[in-house]
Amino acid sequence: MKKKLSVAKFGGSLLDVHGKGLAKIINRVKELKEKDAVGPITVFSAPMGCTDALISIGESYARSTQVSLDPVFKVYDHIAKLHVKGRFLKEAQAEIASYKRQTQYALASVNKRFSGNVKAKVLTLGGELAMSTMAEYILKSNGVDSCGVSVHNWPIVTDDNFDDATPNYELSKKRVNTLIEPLEEGRVVSLAGFLGVTADGLETVLGRGGSDLTAVFTSCLLKGRYQTETLLFKDVPVQSADPKVVKGQKTEHVAALTYNEAHKASMMGMKILQSPAIAVARRCLQPLRVVPIDNPEEYSVIQSEIKGGEVVKCLTGKAGCAILSMNDEKSRSLEDSLRIWEKRNDFMDLGAETLETGERIRDFLFLDSDFLRKNEEKLKGFDENLKIEYGLGVVTLIGDRMKDSAGVASIAIGAISGINIKRGIFAPHTSQIIIVVEEKNVKATVAAIHLKKTEMNNSP
Repeated sequence: MKKKLSVAKFGGSLLDVHGKGLAKIINRVKELKEKDAVGPITVFSAPMGCTDALISIGESYARSTQVSLDPVFKVYDHIAKLHVKGRFLKEAQAEIASYKRQTQYALASVNKRFSGNVKAKVLTLGGELAMSTMAEYILKSNGVDSCGVSVHNWPIVTDDNFDDATPNYELSKKRVNTLIEPLEEGRVVSLAGFLGVTADGLETVLGRGGSDLTAVFTSCLLKGRYQTETLLFKDVPVQSADPKVVKGQKTEHVAALTYNEAHKASMMGMKILQSPAIAVARRCLQPLRVVPIDNPEEYSVIQSEIKGGEVVKCLTGKAGCAILSMNDEKSRSLEDSLRIWEKRNDFMDLGAETLETGERIRDFLFLDSDFLRKNEEKLKGFDENLKIEYGLGVVTLIGDRMKDSAGVASIAIGAISGINIKRGIFAPHTSQIIIVVEEKNVKATVAAIHLKKTEMNNSP
């Protein structure tokens, strides 16, 4: 039988600037080490806010304005003094000082653009690499034999898309011993999330939320040797709706989601985990567990198929959307450009209609209106008469079983009779029903429909 190995990812929401969540993380790591034959492998995101701070600093350098790294690295110094003990403190501080020097050196090479390999270096040296190294020493301070992994032999090899890299399984497989050797020696491996390297050793990043992909890909990479389990630790369990939005209502714990349901929910605002990570898990048939750090028994399983379950699993809302309307014929080149060259999948075709003038107009729903605002003039190069309606949001019902249950959409619409519906995308065969409303009405719409969730789940 294969040895059991857990790959546990700890997100930025658990790693605040004071390291308050570290005691809980240490306990969970010790539990996994006790439970499994080897490991675990721990994957760390940057502390909350650090990535955004580093992006801001990098963009300032691109404008020839030098900004200090001190606010970011003071976070690590503060965490070290609080959580690293004895002789390990000086070692940890020396390594963090080295990361700061390397980050500063990378920033010095920024020239008008903060992008590519330089950006990947700055974000990972000052973010995930620094945090995973800090975690290594914190674990050592608490009696856990742990080690890091050298960037020079990094196990996740990617393509050359530096800002949103895709891991290459075959190339990465050749480096898998950098993980297997310390595991077989009885160590816990502390791995930086978000980071990849090209075949010739240049740093890349795995897209926003890429630490999820690090954990999932690592699990799949080691699946041939170990019985791997992927654990994604969060601050709260997956629930039927955001309790802050549906105040006064009881939310249910969502115990199981298919890959498809998890993908739809994450894309439409729930942010369970990164979409490329779900895609890799689906290809490898790797089950995932989303685990609340305080109540690990309230985990949610994400896997290929789930028998039974509720018709509507969850309800999510997302602000910051927009509808772009343009000439149908001209829209084809825009869509190809966005999907193929920009690799954007955060928009959907709402179809075309013929106006009384005879012109065919196609509408697209964009889930990121900021992208449209920043690129409006470029987009007009495809159609100078295009129009964009900003200030919109989407409310989405998620559930694979909706395709077999009549009446869900009518119940949802009936619940919001007083709210102006801009567009309805009733596609239960895709496991989602999307209602486009004004941004200011997103929360009220979620709350009103969530009140009818029991009725929808009992619909024929």
